[in-house]
Amino acid sequence: MVGGIGFVVDVGILALLVHGLGLDPLLSRLVSFPCAMTVTWYLNRRVTFSHAVSSKPGQEWFRYALVSMAGNLVNFIVYAACIRLSQNMYAYPEIALAIAAIIALVFNYLGFSRFAFRQDTDN
Repeated sequence: MVGGIGFVVDVGILALLVHGLGLDPLLSRLVSFPCAMTVTWYLNRRVTFSHAVSSKPGQEWFRYALVSMAGNLVNFIVYAACIRLSQNMYAYPEIALAIAAIIALVFNYLGFSRFAFRQDTDN
């Protein structure tokens, strides 16, 4: 559910920037991704991993950001490849984003559950 909300935020901002403002679809991800990441961190902290929320939210957010950036690298490589390999996906970057999001999903979940939201051991 949280990933789906993050996807909606990401694709919504992407569509607004590309179709509404006429910006480049690759550069637009530099805006849409951080917005979606912040929304998903907050929701994952409150819902998905609430049992493992750290008493140090700054450190937790940093670990989450690291996992998100690594996952986004996977996501972005797939997204860029789709855009570059298909004229249809250049015109409709939302399709490329959906493909990339599906591929990065497993990587992100494992990183979040095992690294970002690990329980503090020094409490």
